[in-house]
Amino acid sequence: MASQISFASFNLQNFQAPKQNVYQKPVSQPFYDKKLAWTESMFAQIDADIIAFQELWNKQCLYDVLKNHPDYTPVFIGDEWYNIAVALAVREPWVVKKSEVIKAFPFEQLVKVDDNDGEDDEFSLQIKQFSRSILKVELENKHSTTTPNITVFACHLKSKLPSQTQGFASQYQTAIGSAMSTVRRTAEAAALRMMLIDHMRHNDQPTVVIGDFNDDPQSNTLSIVTDQPTMTAASRGVDSGLYSALYLQQLQSFRNVYYTYDHQHHRDVLDHILVSKEFFNYAKDSIWGLKEARVWNDHIDDGLDYSTDHGIIKATFK
Repeated sequence: MASQISFASFNLQNFQAPKQNVYQKPVSQPFYDKKLAWTESMFAQIDADIIAFQELWNKQCLYDVLKNHPDYTPVFIGDEWYNIAVALAVREPWVVKKSEVIKAFPFEQLVKVDDNDGEDDEFSLQIKQFSRSILKVELENKHSTTTPNITVFACHLKSKLPSQTQGFASQYQTAIGSAMSTVRRTAEAAALRMMLIDHMRHNDQPTVVIGDFNDDPQSNTLSIVTDQPTMTAASRGVDSGLYSALYLQQLQSFRNVYYTYDHQHHRDVLDHILVSKEFFNYAKDSIWGLKEARVWNDHIDDGLDYSTDHGIIKATFK
């Protein structure tokens, strides 16, 4: 049995290859060199077995980061893609057994019918796919036949930035656009939850969901994805619930102040590592328990344009 395993989430903030565009603006070689050096330095500090990345524009960028780390294997959503994407880096002895790129929702429409309670609450939404593809990977430990395979979902849900809208006057664009982004992110959370139920129910395979959810731990988004399992020393784990690594840290320490994002001096946790009951210390059938959860966020206040505007989160289990 593998005695220890660690996971991390790393938002790269628009990591694009030199001479390529980021939203119509080309990336210069000097800027790329600085961003690559900083990213590689942070990658080495994190020292995690499985790292989920967000906002990667070009696979060559991650190859450059891993150039001096031959024990890692990158996993991408394809050979190339449009705009930003998630990716993974997997360190030996963990290897990829199979991978899947998920774009389509398990539904195409959400309809709330009138339940005749005197309230006008009918609702209809047509939505068919994630704004950014999810990467689902099954990992196996090639040095241990007794260590179970682990399934990792790498995610990046819709941001809080207002969506482009039509049919509304300019003074309403921000409010309506923000509402549309929230609705889309909530729909994405529901679609992800449905997939997790199908994957986890009556299945004891350890599961980890990592990424930028663009919402805080107590948001409706996270409540939907995790199914809000009880997290106390008296809990014994639930079949398809997910547990926040940062909350697990708070169960065993006095540390309760974390942030992975700072927007206009409002600090929040948008990046998450969510684990199944097999990683929950008190579950009756747990395999690993949390050793430590860490967040690197000092760079957020440094104002370096080549770093990232997100903190980097890591959880180690033993």
